[in-house]
Amino acid sequence: MANRKIPPLDLMFYLTETAQSPKHVGAVQIFKLPAKAPKSYMRDLVQALKEAPVAAPFNQRPHFPRLGYPEWQKDQGLDIDYHVRHSALPAPGTDEQLLEVLSRLHCGLLSRDRPGWICQVIEGLEGRRFAIYSKIHHAYIDGMSGVKRMYATLSTSPRQKHIIPTWSYVADKAGDTSRSRKPRSGAAPLKSAMAQARAVSELSEVLARNAMAFLVPRERKDQGMFHAPRTRMNDRVEYDTRAIATCSLPLDKARAIASEAGGKVNDVVLAVIDAALHDYLEEHGENTDAPLVALCPMSVREASDDSASTQATALHVRLGEPGASPADRLNQVIESSMATKKEARTLSREALVDFALVMVGALELADHTPLGRFLSPSYNVLVSNVPGPAEDVLYLRGSRQLASYPISAFLPGSNLNITVLSHGNKLDFGLVADKQALPDLPFVARAMEHNFALLQESVL
Repeated sequence: MANRKIPPLDLMFYLTETAQSPKHVGAVQIFKLPAKAPKSYMRDLVQALKEAPVAAPFNQRPHFPRLGYPEWQKDQGLDIDYHVRHSALPAPGTDEQLLEVLSRLHCGLLSRDRPGWICQVIEGLEGRRFAIYSKIHHAYIDGMSGVKRMYATLSTSPRQKHIIPTWSYVADKAGDTSRSRKPRSGAAPLKSAMAQARAVSELSEVLARNAMAFLVPRERKDQGMFHAPRTRMNDRVEYDTRAIATCSLPLDKARAIASEAGGKVNDVVLAVIDAALHDYLEEHGENTDAPLVALCPMSVREASDDSASTQATALHVRLGEPGASPADRLNQVIESSMATKKEARTLSREALVDFALVMVGALELADHTPLGRFLSPSYNVLVSNVPGPAEDVLYLRGSRQLASYPISAFLPGSNLNITVLSHGNKLDFGLVADKQALPDLPFVARAMEHNFALLQESVL
């Protein structure tokens, strides 16, 4: 069977990553040991993970031929001990200690000589807890496919012992994707070409409408689709150090707030993050007189699509006015979000994916050339909202999952990524930042909790 070519957007992640800006995503799951867990529990768990089969694409590594297009190549000598690792926190095993370890683990490029993923089991968390940290190159998965694979590992029954890890999901749950999909008809290539032609036409119209906004000089104050105020969140990432913080909010309360205001849960998330970032800037004497802008990835993956690779676009959402009340801020975010989605609905799925490719390319160009010094940032913070399972109680070999925090990557133009994962009745937030630019990142997490309480009081 011929090797599969690396799709353009996934290839972009490889071609543009640097030591300062690696393009991997991650997550940390927190579990509580079963009441009667034997002393060998952790060792047995790690062994079970290592014995699970490794399916495509997790048994493949990128191959960049001197001549020809890059492709996925099967790793014939895959070393599972390299990919599945086991460590322990020193006593007392606090959450702060775990975050410090995660901030180091999340730095550094994944080797291109091996499949681009690592799973680290970390025991020794106080309160009979342990953590599993996953680090996967963005070319292998996007948020939706990553969450689907991560939760395939878990069960609603504490008695379930069989494990289907992320790297086994395709083999155990969906079969070989190359065989499970419907055969392509002879007209498929023609349909694909026609769809791409329409996408180019649609994309050209959008870029023509917004190109001048992207080229607004720094000194201009009027905001277009691609124009955000410059803040410390836009400082260029110069080092490969990271700060990580987490927090959780109740999903039912967020839904109630969104319903009362006529918006979506994602609008509540954006309003809370917006208020927290303004608090952070004020704490550092860096007020802005213009609204912040969030770049929000959006999946365009079809519901039945279990394939790996990235299938997403990204939307710019202008946030609330500085100094706005909690309720006004939410209403402003809802209005802006609706306008952005209305624009997106005019584009086909293919055009949205192509838009992401063009946008990432433009951001990389601005970041790696003197051009970036003369342009305003197009956004301040990358915010992703990834839906998880509705089940509130899930287990891994009898250990109950307590939390699941996504830890993602930067795109050029911002040194802060905030990703939220909904599961059960929780919104679990993972914040990752350049440690040099935002060293006190836990302030933002605590400010999010505080501003959520203020919004709840104001709206409900």
